[in-house]
Amino acid sequence: MSFGWNTAEDELRQELDPGERLLWAGQPKQGLRLQTSDFVMIPFSLMWGGFAIAWEVMAFVIGAPIFFKLWGIPFVAVGLYMIIGRFYFDARGRARTFYGLTDRSLLLITGTGGRMVRRFDLTQLGPISLQEHGDGSGVLSFGALVSAGTVSSPMARQLIRMAGRNLNGGLPYLEVPEDVRGVYRKIRDAIEDAESAGQSP
Repeated sequence: MSFGWNTAEDELRQELDPGERLLWAGQPKQGLRLQTSDFVMIPFSLMWGGFAIAWEVMAFVIGAPIFFKLWGIPFVAVGLYMIIGRFYFDARGRARTFYGLTDRSLLLITGTGGRMVRRFDLTQLGPISLQEHGDGSGVLSFGALVSAGTVSSPMARQLIRMAGRNLNGGLPYLEVPEDVRGVYRKIRDAIEDAESAGQSP
């Protein structure tokens, strides 16, 4: 999925400088995504939402004062977001996210609130970390970024993911759906080439 019918390559090529070469383009995994933290979040959200909806229905059934009817509305809204909304916004955000590796930069395009392009010079990315899963997917992070996988609390992991991965000064955080190790090698090779080019007289 992308803006219109464009592929990830189409989206990235629009952002290339003259003479810049696109080495790799990709997106996070698309569609509905369940994560380990959802084993905690789903029951919690159902309890929260169920209680809030029951409160609101009861307030109208018994003819409670308007204050009690209005009091439950924000809790119902939060409950609906936790039950349904967070999955929709997560999928929508990933559908509008594109990663690109060039011979000069790492590009990150997001579009949840309008198209935003971030460019990171390969020689300024800092340490690269690889977190690989059994199916070949995984996460690539840069610098001292705190990733959700390093946090023990399921609730904290969910909050980190919902924060848009903009921790540690907004360094890129790539969720690669397949062959993450291959992408890791491509980025390392591109960084080494960029550093060698910068050291040449």
